Amino acid sequence: MRHVTYSSLDSERFGINIFRATLDDICIEELKEQINSDAIDLIILRLPTTTKDKHSALHQLGFQIIHADTLVYYFSILNTDIPPLRNELSFEVISEENNEILDKIVPVIFKDYKSHYASNPMLDKTKISQGYVEWAKSYITIANPNRISWLVKKDTEIIGFATCSFNQEKKECEGVLYGVMPQASGKGVYTDIIRFTQGYFKELNYKKMWVSTQIQNYSVQKAWIKENFHLEEAFDTYHIICK
Repeated sequence: MRHVTYSSLDSERFGINIFRATLDDICIEELKEQINSDAIDLIILRLPTTTKDKHSALHQLGFQIIHADTLVYYFSILNTDIPPLRNELSFEVISEENNEILDKIVPVIFKDYKSHYASNPMLDKTKISQGYVEWAKSYITIANPNRISWLVKKDTEIIGFATCSFNQEKKECEGVLYGVMPQASGKGVYTDIIRFTQGYFKELNYKKMWVSTQIQNYSVQKAWIKENFHLEEAFDTYHIICK
């Protein structure tokens, strides 16, 4: 059984051999074996905060361990009335024809955002924003089943974007990555994106919506709570530097 899996995007972006996993339990000996067999340079590992008393076992690996962030998940039940948008916005589905705009707006939106990558001194900070571009583009409609994304416009100006995933069988969806351009922040646009995506999936009879972020991202969590989201679970993110 392979406990961690190769991350091609991370590895290509940073030029080292990076693996990732979200695990419920830690098996130190099996992790050691895989680190050696796969010549892993870095593991990005997420563990439930409910098992925090066991996380110190990672130090038995004998490598440098960085607690890189804490990821929190919220959910909303889509059976209540969703308030109208505050702004007059339009939402354009992103496809292969119009996705190049993400190359321009995503680095601007996430310029100062401190993700778990920023916690690791071995990673080139200039390459972190490119990861957000790749992440956003992986949700282009049609090219990626069970995913959809939109450009957010006010009049003709592009002021943000949204990416979502969905599970038709479970009737659950996730607001994966939302972003608002600096000139449009503080005007209720982020809340409007939440409401639009909730309404979009409610119309399709989806029952539950998930969102997640780093614990220090207070502003979006305040917005989620106001829009009827509830904290459900949290994961600690560790970077295990194996080289």
